[in-house]
This record gives sequence, structure tokens and C-alpha cells, in this order.
Amino acid sequence: MTVAVNPIVTSVIQHRLLAIVEEMGEAMLRTSYSQILNSSRDFSTAICDLDGRLIAQAEHVPIHVGALPFAAKAMTEFFGEDIHPGDVFLLNDPYHGGNHLPDLTAFVPVFEGDRPRFWSIN
Repeated sequence: MTVAVNPIVTSVIQHRLLAIVEEMGEAMLRTSYSQILNSSRDFSTAICDLDGRLIAQAEHVPIHVGALPFAAKAMTEFFGEDIHPGDVFLLNDPYHGGNHLPDLTAFVPVFEGDRPRFWSIN
């Protein structure tokens, strides 16, 4: 069975997701006290699904983004059914998607109803 893809709807969704991850980065810049983040923009933002598939990424530091899908999958596998609204998870494990010790990755689950669907990642 072939599904018709509407290029206009696809483009609108793609650009909306890119706008979301770019705005996540702007929020990081506005709220950070770290000169490393403010001056060099040494951070990344992305959205992954619970299986670790990259949905959208902002154009920040690409080395972070390469590891984020592995980290997202590891977070889902480790916490599984113990993910709730309001949770924030921090990761810097080099064996599960962390690049090096100073990098902390924040994962916030995005819910549809009562089910987690995506990871918002900084």
C-alpha cells in the first residue's frame, strides 16, 4: 500500500520542528549564566522519539547531535515505564551517548495524553 505524501504539509511540519529546536537554543542562551554557552554556543538542542530516532536538530555543535539518538534510546530503555510528566533527566554517561564529563544532557519527556512520545533534549 502506497501512502501519498503531501509536500506542503511535510514542509510545514519540517519547518515547525526546526523552529521548535531553534527556540530551545534561544531559551538556553537567554537563561544560561555560563560564558561557554553564551559566548561559544557550545551546546545542542534536538527532539528524538523514544526509540532514539532524531526528529529535529538545531544547527549548533554537531558532535553533540551525533550522540543524542543513542542517549535518547538509552534513557527510554533505562527508565521505561517510570517516565512521568514533570520529569527531567540528566545524562553524562560516556557509554550511553555522553561525549565527555563536562557535557550534561538534559532530557524532558513530551507527552501525548498520559503517554511519553518524544524527548526534548538540550
